[in-house]
Amino acid sequence: MYDSNGMVDEPVQVPFANTRPDHWPEYHEQSRFWSAVVEAESALQVPREMAIMSALGAMSVACQGWIDVRYPTGPRIQTPLMLLTLAESGERKTTVQNRFFAAITALNRKAVEVADERLNIYMSEHAVWKQEVRAWEGSLRKAIKNGDDTTSQKAKEALKQLREKEPVFPQRPRLLYDDTTPQALVQLLNDYSPHGCLLTSEANSVFSGRALQELDKLNTLWDGADVIVDRMTRPSFILSDARLTMALMTQPSVISRFLSKRGEEARGMGFLARFLVVKPKEMAGTRQTRRLGVLPRLDEFNHRVEELLTDSIIGIPSANQMTNEKQVVVFSASASQLWDEYSQGIENAMQENQPYFYYKDHASKLMENISRMAAILHYFEKEEGDISSDTLRFCYEFVLKCSQHFQRYLAGEPQVVSDANELAKTLLEWADNDGQKPYAFSTSLPQHLARGREFGFTMTDLKQYGPYRLRGRENDQRLREAVRLLQKMGNVKIKRHNQYTMRENIYGGPDLPALRNGVEYRVEALPFFDEQEYYRDPYARALVDASGYYLIKPE
Repeated sequence: MYDSNGMVDEPVQVPFANTRPDHWPEYHEQSRFWSAVVEAESALQVPREMAIMSALGAMSVACQGWIDVRYPTGPRIQTPLMLLTLAESGERKTTVQNRFFAAITALNRKAVEVADERLNIYMSEHAVWKQEVRAWEGSLRKAIKNGDDTTSQKAKEALKQLREKEPVFPQRPRLLYDDTTPQALVQLLNDYSPHGCLLTSEANSVFSGRALQELDKLNTLWDGADVIVDRMTRPSFILSDARLTMALMTQPSVISRFLSKRGEEARGMGFLARFLVVKPKEMAGTRQTRRLGVLPRLDEFNHRVEELLTDSIIGIPSANQMTNEKQVVVFSASASQLWDEYSQGIENAMQENQPYFYYKDHASKLMENISRMAAILHYFEKEEGDISSDTLRFCYEFVLKCSQHFQRYLAGEPQVVSDANELAKTLLEWADNDGQKPYAFSTSLPQHLARGREFGFTMTDLKQYGPYRLRGRENDQRLREAVRLLQKMGNVKIKRHNQYTMRENIYGGPDLPALRNGVEYRVEALPFFDEQEYYRDPYARALVDASGYYLIKPE
């Protein structure tokens, strides 16, 4: 819906990550995608969300060469996904990935054989061609030396014709790549099919090795822009219209090491923000021993993948066929309206005191991931007409659930939150040194409630004696942002210019604070919002007390 100015009238509000539903959304039971996911969950005894991620990876590979998707607002984008599943060893990452990628793996094996055969034929033909060129070059040199113009002209004509008939380096089909660098990956996509997948169920080598030395190339591939490769010793080239799906699985410890070493760089350039991230529930130790029977739904899923990827004439993935003009998938009228409402809601969520204020890089990619996923699902399922509202709604709910996992397991704690936590610890230590007790009970208060510690400070105090990383002029902005966050959470109050007071229990009335500790963000040094209770003294007469205040529930 739109108002008189053409603006979205009722955007869909994005809830904070900690208040989003715990369950994953469900799709149409009769769809190939969903029936295969449910069958894998039951038969392979894996978390549903892990099966969904594996299915999406295979579907992305199958569809990426055939379709683009157009936003309701106009822009047209490509559809490959970047998927990351975090699971411990023993959670059957390889098992579920192998099942959903069975058709792709088989086709890739056949494609590599054909690629090798084509290369051998090319090398043989090119070797003969080079010999012919050398022979005529020898004739030309001899004719020039002897002053034989007739033979010289004949040699020149022969060389011209030969160069026009030089064997062309063959387009070699290939689908899958594993342990490779971005630079090598770009070269391989140029030499082989321009549509591929970086696939691994143990992405240790990817996140701890060479593959992420040039993250900008992977960003460019995801964006669909040209990758320009300039070299001094080898031919330069431009890789255009390449499509790369990334379907990665790895252990959380691998990601933790990566984040500690290169997380800031990867986050700063938007590499991590492009991923859909899932950390499935752990099931190792809870599964039952039973025989694995036939899996008809997974077989049907793989048949559809094979149908999309196979050239019916030669029986292997056809790079030429998939480089033709892509089909542009669009949203239906009702889905377009819903898309606008989702998009505006995510945009609003980047404002101050909203869920994505500290995650703008991530939030800016959400609607693109939602749109890509919706187009893939629509095309894979052979749905009639345009992308439906139901398909869009499922993709929105799934991507927002992945967003919660991104914030919790990949993005890490925002710097301002960790700064606020260190600041709160320091101020509480100062209160302890001042002789204050952790909880102050009083006969005038209910027995289960207590006041917290309280300490006054100035910015100058903090710059000189506060947490080391917030001291000095160079950290002034970080310090002020940390104080401001504690103000929003109701724990810091400004008394007058440069004079502040922090206390453990929240200042303000029942409609405060603007942000709730433990709900929107977690400052561990202070009591969470649900560990406090709003109290109004029935005998209070002063205006400041009549409105009530929060007290801590120590138990």
